[in-house]
Amino acid sequence: MTLHVWGSLPVWAVLVVLLARLWVVRTQSASVTWLTVCCAFVAVGLSINQPDVLAVLARVTGVPNIADVIGRCLMVCGMFALAQSVEAAARSARLLRPVRIIGCVAVLVTLVVLFSLIDAPHPTAQFMVVYGDQVPTALYSAVEMTYIAVVIARSAVAVLAAFRRGEDMGRMYWLFVVGAAAMVLLAVIAVAMDAMHVLGQDDVVGALSVVYTPVFLGSMVLLALGSAGGVLPDAVREFRDWRRARRRFRALEPELHRLESASGNQGLYFTIVWQRRQWRSRLHRLAVEIEDRAREAGLSVPAAAEHDTSGAR
Repeated sequence: MTLHVWGSLPVWAVLVVLLARLWVVRTQSASVTWLTVCCAFVAVGLSINQPDVLAVLARVTGVPNIADVIGRCLMVCGMFALAQSVEAAARSARLLRPVRIIGCVAVLVTLVVLFSLIDAPHPTAQFMVVYGDQVPTALYSAVEMTYIAVVIARSAVAVLAAFRRGEDMGRMYWLFVVGAAAMVLLAVIAVAMDAMHVLGQDDVVGALSVVYTPVFLGSMVLLALGSAGGVLPDAVREFRDWRRARRRFRALEPELHRLESASGNQGLYFTIVWQRRQWRSRLHRLAVEIEDRAREAGLSVPAAAEHDTSGAR
């Protein structure tokens, strides 16, 4: 696997957790949906420039290295959206701001223009190694890395400001701040490597690449975990609540059957076709009907249902 694929693994891990949770629970807040989309863009952007994918895209489009520019554009979009979501969580900016969207689009256009100026006739998964000695290639990489570093650093500053105001951001956002610092360092290293490659300083490029690898991997791990810090704990809690609700259904539905027989009345609970995403409403309905049937039958509410019926009314 290439370095970028290794770097995408923590992002893929967060994405898999979010998608698995969505498939099981079938409910999702806007913030979780936004994070899911961000992770998808970044993960695909880091993973797309692989020999097999590269060959297919080159054959379909007729552009030998189009996978590289697609991957970079996805990275720019994903990191921009991720930074915006973190800033919104820190209450320093709206999630969507027209000026920043225009800036992101301008960067995307610049990347496409610079890519078109690069003389890269043969497909390769090592685009910067093979074609990095050209000035347009160096600018192409520098624009991407600088923009990502700026938007991520800006969101990290917003998080630090929120911490200073005493807002409850969650400790995992500190990982994002450290990851943002690593991303800024990574951008500096990448721009230096690009410049040295153009100047033919291969020894310097080799020395910088040794530092680049751990900084890149570390920044991706920290940013993935840190940006998910405000969402993953809630997602885990909701999954636990869903599992607890499933156990309550198995324990309480037989009690409702018994109470319906004892009271001679039937409610709507067993006639409704419940969807999985309605598990909260379903549990509430079950609690209400157990209390009603118990009262009608002159019986006490079953001990197993007391916790649920106490908040049903």
